[in-house]
Amino acid sequence: MEQSLHLMDPSQLARIADLELLARLVVEGFLSGLHRSPHAGASVEFAQYRPYAQGDDLRFIDWKLFARTDRLHLKQFHEETNLRATILVDCSGSMDYGSAGLSKFDYARMLAACLAMMLNEQKDAAGLIAYHHELIVHLPPRNARRHLRRLLAELQALQPGGRTDTPGTLRFLGDVLQPRGMIILISDLLHPAEAMINHLKSLRAMRHDVIVFQVADPAERDFPFERTATFIDAEEAEELYAVPDLVRKGYLANRERHFGAIRRECLLAEIDAEEFLTSEPLDRALHRFIHRRNRSLMTSSLKRTQVVGGGRG
Repeated sequence: MEQSLHLMDPSQLARIADLELLARLVVEGFLSGLHRSPHAGASVEFAQYRPYAQGDDLRFIDWKLFARTDRLHLKQFHEETNLRATILVDCSGSMDYGSAGLSKFDYARMLAACLAMMLNEQKDAAGLIAYHHELIVHLPPRNARRHLRRLLAELQALQPGGRTDTPGTLRFLGDVLQPRGMIILISDLLHPAEAMINHLKSLRAMRHDVIVFQVADPAERDFPFERTATFIDAEEAEELYAVPDLVRKGYLANRERHFGAIRRECLLAEIDAEEFLTSEPLDRALHRFIHRRNRSLMTSSLKRTQVVGGGRG
């Protein structure tokens, strides 16, 4: 476990230039012994027993249970379904900030690569949307080794810059995605929240499972600056001359108000939304994703329970 966490330390991962190698090291360490992978198409999971009724398929009688109880029972199973997940990566200028060498964009790209690799290992379909004020990359979800390599290559080539248009990207996504997928938004969320929240809610109404990973730099959260400085908006190039001691309290209050409102609205809409610092190991985000994925698949399976041998005649 210690080695796994070490591999997920962002400062260590940033030294690995090959994004595919990085993702493989992290995911193989993380998934080792975590749980089995579902297999597409034919995999089923035992759910419960039910008493035999005339006309049921005899192939699904549990004869060992019959030997112990002298009663006929059939095994019931849940049909396992595969997940279609689309990963959205914010490539706007504000994501290029990093107070300790590792930028928010670097962290977001590593996280996206690990999620795509994990989805592929789980036999799920992974897609990618990279954007700023325009759509940069759009790869629909697929489960194929060649597709994964292309997705990772596209991630590797991305560069941050420009303004962000998360609402426009989410609106586009709502037009092209089939219902009942998973959407993973990776962004610093440094833009007006109302339009974004409305589009996230629309995606939930389309029965998508939605996760928001807010990436932040420790300096953005704590505002540790001491000297008077000129702060530059990375997207609009506007400059603000400020004395940190005079603006710190107001900045932190505004920040909490902005992100607090996003978290509350997401909670009400049953959307997972969490903040991750670029100094945090990736395992926390991956654990959150696995938890949400398993819950999503369980809900989907329960809604489409296949009673194997449960039909009559």
